[in-house]
Amino acid sequence: MAVGVKMVLASNIAGMSFAGSDVGGFFGDPPAEMLVRWYQVGAFAPFFRAHAHIDTKRREPYLLEEPYKSMVRDILRLRYSLLPVWYTAFRETSVTGMPVLR
Repeated sequence: MAVGVKMVLASNIAGMSFAGSDVGGFFGDPPAEMLVRWYQVGAFAPFFRAHAHIDTKRREPYLLEEPYKSMVRDILRLRYSLLPVWYTAFRETSVTGMPVLR
């Protein structure tokens, strides 16, 4: 997760503003609490998805047990509430080249 944050920031500086990491990591099955934390971090990256190798446990929020399901639902709602901010930032980066994350 920490490497993902550094990677997204470095990608933005390098001109690749639509960057993000795979929520939960690409390999392995993180515990539910770690997966929630990953959703919370990933929701603030320009590119946000829960994606993994075919042999990993599925990561869709509706498959989580409570209280984790509600926690992920809350962060997803926050992400969607910020869509106007994201759209504005993506427009700015397409016009000026200014990184989305800075």
